[in-house]
Amino acid sequence: MRRLVTLAGVLVTLVAACGGGSKHSAPPPAPSTTTRPVSTTTTVPFTKYTVKRGDTLSAIAHRFHVSSADLERINHITNPDFLHEGDTLLIPPATPLELTVTPASAPQGQSFAIRLKGAQSGETITFEIDSPKGKFTGPPHVADVHGSVSAEYVTSISDVTGTYKVVAHGDQGTTAQTTFALVANPEHT
Repeated sequence: MRRLVTLAGVLVTLVAACGGGSKHSAPPPAPSTTTRPVSTTTTVPFTKYTVKRGDTLSAIAHRFHVSSADLERINHITNPDFLHEGDTLLIPPATPLELTVTPASAPQGQSFAIRLKGAQSGETITFEIDSPKGKFTGPPHVADVHGSVSAEYVTSISDVTGTYKVVAHGDQGTTAQTTFALVANPEHT
């Protein structure tokens, strides 16, 4: 306690010695200001489309690379088979094409989940796996109404380790590729 009182006395003495009570003391420091960083968000605007004679919702969706389901939901369409010529539809931005493999790296004998987003609704997609040992083409898959397709690639403990390339090919022009790594399984070395 005595040490704390002594320290407080030293501080008071220092403040007084620095001119705390003098008429000629320095002006007080200017108040500090804090500038907040400005956050901006970039949103892609919707496109407006005027329905023409003979248009179908699926053809419009295909033209703009969006799903029919999204067009129905955004435009509150109750009967997708009946569009009115001259109506204006809001078209959302196209879903970016994205091919992912999960996990990105795993030991021999593991399975890999392959997922493609941004394909055309109803598009037939095949996945091709290029491995250090050769090429494998899986069975065709059909994209759902949101343009998503999932598949699974199962490796064996005897598969060659290394980088495997996955290529997605669609019958309506979709093409994407990515890679994953197959590493040695420590249990079998």
